[in-house]
Amino acid sequence: MTKRTKIKVLLTKKDVGQRYVVMGWVKTRRDSKAGFSFLEINDGSCLQNLQVVADSSLPNYESEVLRIGTGCAVKVE
Repeated sequence: MTKRTKIKVLLTKKDVGQRYVVMGWVKTRRDSKAGFSFLEINDGSCLQNLQVVADSSLPNYESEVLRIGTGCAVKVE
């Protein structure tokens, strides 16, 4: 299991292409007609949110991502 990284720490890193695990609560979800969704996630470690892009090719996109609402707890890898 990969260790969770706080958003506060992640926003200071310059490691492009590295994998991280973030856990937090969804502030907003916006769906694009182009087949992806934007999730704004906050874990309480700072005031800034982390924007995550979820592509419709994800196996759980239809069953889970499109059902995520404000306040849902998520784990993003």
